[in-house]
Amino acid sequence: MRLENKVALITGSSGGIGKEIAIGFAKEGADIVVNYAHSEKDAHEVARSIEALGRRAIVVKADVSKKQDVDRMVDTAWNEFGKIDILVSNAGITKECSLLALSEETWDRILGVNLKGTFLTNSAVARKMVEAKIRGHIINISSVNAVEVEVNRGPYNTSKGGVDLLTKSFAAELGRYGIHVNGIAYGSISGTNIAGEFFDAGHIIDTILSKTALGYIATTSECVGPALFLATNDSSYIQGEIIVVDGGVSIMKFNDELKG
Repeated sequence: MRLENKVALITGSSGGIGKEIAIGFAKEGADIVVNYAHSEKDAHEVARSIEALGRRAIVVKADVSKKQDVDRMVDTAWNEFGKIDILVSNAGITKECSLLALSEETWDRILGVNLKGTFLTNSAVARKMVEAKIRGHIINISSVNAVEVEVNRGPYNTSKGGVDLLTKSFAAELGRYGIHVNGIAYGSISGTNIAGEFFDAGHIIDTILSKTALGYIATTSECVGPALFLATNDSSYIQGEIIVVDGGVSIMKFNDELKG
């Protein structure tokens, strides 16, 4: 098992991609800190799934946009397990909203969770790692929206662009301590909390499929492998990179619609 005797904190792991990564890491031997902001029942179900695999799990409620919550979460994890080897900063939110009608409250909330939350979790865990001389792994979950924007997703697009540069900034600073910092930019993934009812509309699915080189939309189970790669020594000389996992969406400008 590639993560035996490791401890992983995964934010936003009560469902979606975070849940899959939490259970996937547990299958590889890691003990898991399950974080949630609202879905307490779901978080405890994830913890039970992890414990059924013979691993330890604790559940911690924390809003990652609040420093006090993040510090408490990290301290709780450290007190329980004595260390954190891996952080997956996964918690994220979005909302369909035009920049012309966007409220300051919505802007602050999306940037607060997605970008500020990544900063707070990275810095809190990194400080502990440096003090304990842990050569750990930090993985920040980004999106192809960081480079290919969606209309009416301005705050989300902006937050993920910020996550990419924040990842590179932490990587540049933490590399000297042997701490690996990288990111994963996912494309359209079905079964995620953030997608909501996005995939319920047939025309949306058809549009995505027409621009996806592999010809299908991934499920959350396909998000585990890239995270596992970045959490192990398989990626020992990779630092400050954003791995794109999108089925080829970002390489396709047009499909066959220009023929004729």
